[in-house]
Amino acid sequence: MKTRLIVPVFLLLALTCGLAAAQSVRNPKLSPQDLESATKLIRDLGGAGAELTYAARLDIIQKGSFDSLVVVYALPVSSGKDYYAVVSREDKKYPVTAGKKGPVLNPGDKFLRVGLKHQQGSPSLFRIMGAFNDPARGEMQRNVDFQFNGTEFALVAKSEMPLPR
Repeated sequence: MKTRLIVPVFLLLALTCGLAAAQSVRNPKLSPQDLESATKLIRDLGGAGAELTYAARLDIIQKGSFDSLVVVYALPVSSGKDYYAVVSREDKKYPVTAGKKGPVLNPGDKFLRVGLKHQQGSPSLFRIMGAFNDPARGEMQRNVDFQFNGTEFALVAKSEMPLPR
């Protein structure tokens, strides 16, 4: 009885995994030069108290090019840390903020990760995710979406959802 159930489940898993579309271009690991650039960048922007949280070379603007260095750093504040983000590309620095200036996440949020969604015929969506605690709804995830418009990373949308357990 168990083998009758196991074989179809295994075949279904094999078919599902085989049809999943993977990223066709490998993301290179962060080079020592990129790590040095990220460290210098956060010192210039955030000062001596800035703490490197995340750095990666991503293909935000043109799929497969990996010409954008994404840096997320934290500055200590009385309520914890404020997270700031910047994209460095071709010797230009593009601050990524949810408002005119300031942190990319709301004060008190904790940085989770970065996401990227390529779109056919338009610039990619660049998402920064953070976690926060809502007294009524519990542990939540905040998504802040940006899109490059040629001169800046413009805020496209903000959303909240329960954190998966």
